[in-house]
Amino acid sequence: MSTVPPHAVALAGMLAAATSSEPRITETPNAIRIEVNLPQELSHVTRSTILTSLGAADRYGHDRTDGGDSVWAEIDRRDRP
Repeated sequence: MSTVPPHAVALAGMLAAATSSEPRITETPNAIRIEVNLPQELSHVTRSTILTSLGAADRYGHDRTDGGDSVWAEIDRRDRP
């Protein structure tokens, strides 16, 4: 069983704190993916915190569905312990 690297745990924690939503973490052999639902309204501080958090990832993006908005971030395993 693999362990989620501290960098990914910290990123998930920052996104959880900013959005008040539980992040979903998916692991593959090459990357850790963290997804979190966004609240309906984003304050300037919340938006800034989310963008700063996403900047720590190797890849990130935004999804919009009928169920609401979410952001995701991926951290490559090969670059970090």
